Amino acid sequence: MDIMAFLILAFSSLFAVIDPLGAIPFYSGLTSHMDHNQKRKTLLRALGVSFGVLMIFVLFGYQVLDVFGITINAFRIAGGIIFFGIGLDMLQSKPRRWRTGIRKAYAADNEESEDEDIDDPSITPLGIPLIAGPGSITTVMVLAPQAPTDFGPGLLIIAVVAILLVTGAILLGADAVLKKLGRTGLKIIEKLMGLLVTVIAVQLVIDGLFPVIKNMVSS
Repeated sequence: MDIMAFLILAFSSLFAVIDPLGAIPFYSGLTSHMDHNQKRKTLLRALGVSFGVLMIFVLFGYQVLDVFGITINAFRIAGGIIFFGIGLDMLQSKPRRWRTGIRKAYAADNEESEDEDIDDPSITPLGIPLIAGPGSITTVMVLAPQAPTDFGPGLLIIAVVAILLVTGAILLGADAVLKKLGRTGLKIIEKLMGLLVTVIAVQLVIDGLFPVIKNMVSS
């Protein structure tokens, strides 16, 4: 795999998992009470948080795996299983709990508090886990060892920056996109992204199982 092919793979994988078009209804709903400037600031803050989280796993993810004695093949298989669940939810139009449940749970535990932290969705759930969630974190972890050069983290950072810029542009025009595509159009896109995610999931499981089975047979 050459550098361009890797960048395309990384970008398309992150695009499918983050699903910025599918995030439009969540973003529009969570920022419906804000004016344009507030929405822009909230989105920039969410993108900054997402970038920071993903950078931690791009640069230090494998040190974390080493600490717990986790192999990359095990992570590929686990990532594939997670992706498959995400893809099935998208194909079946089921609500994804990591996108909506955290903020609701936090609000329920703090009903007496009405401060700005609860009303500000930039960190949770927009930054985490809407953009930097289980899918995107697993993606950067799994893709890191597949980079065609020793500058793999740098290539991944380029892909992460690119997808965050695209996500920001799409969400910044969320209201206009929602009007043009409508909920039916967004559902069609979500199902296409779900299909792509499930295919990626199957490939990840195959990539993880193949060396394990090969070692078992050779031994």
